[in-house]
Amino acid sequence: MDDTIDPNRRRLLQATTLAAAAIPLSALVHQRTATAMPQADDGHAHDYVSDAADAEDYARYESGQRCADCRFWEGEVEDGYGECSHPDFADVLVNGDGWCDVFAPA
Repeated sequence: MDDTIDPNRRRLLQATTLAAAAIPLSALVHQRTATAMPQADDGHAHDYVSDAADAEDYARYESGQRCADCRFWEGEVEDGYGECSHPDFADVLVNGDGWCDVFAPA
């Protein structure tokens, strides 16, 4: 019996193994990148406040609006903070209970 593996099959097995290993690694890299972002401070942009209860003095604020219910909300990353897809918040994490004046219902 011949114990050698066809070279084409060997390359296919190697490529499949490498691709399968790359998937969890890419997720890990993305998670580390996202958690390395700083949290937005009150007043960061668009009258942002990290607690929507502090937004009552803003004319555009309506009761019940919060970042986690906005169409720009990308989901929580850590401890209630998450990513916002609005360009002015691309470099920071925002609080899911926060608010800014570009709020758009999801």
